[in-house]
Amino acid sequence: MTDLEVDPEILKKGASNILECLTPVEKVDLGPLAKQGSSFGADAAASALATFSATWQSGAGFLANCAATLAEGLNSASNNYAKTDDNIRDAVNSVKSDLG
Repeated sequence: MTDLEVDPEILKKGASNILECLTPVEKVDLGPLAKQGSSFGADAAASALATFSATWQSGAGFLANCAATLAEGLNSASNNYAKTDDNIRDAVNSVKSDLG
């Protein structure tokens, strides 16, 4: 734990967990399934499947981009907290040595 009451490792772990939870979603490719929609024999079902597949792929991409941005922010915050904590510790030690 740092002097700022923030553990940079927890922030880094959170960033990692965010990206990890989207891995299964990113691997789902519904494109080939959507192309087989006509085999259902109902145009409405085929159309609905194609629309769902396209929406899924767009949504998964959007979530992945948001997750990457959030993870980048958490990693940046972690680094900033650690750096600030080190600077505070150095400043306190400097004052102690000047007074001592």
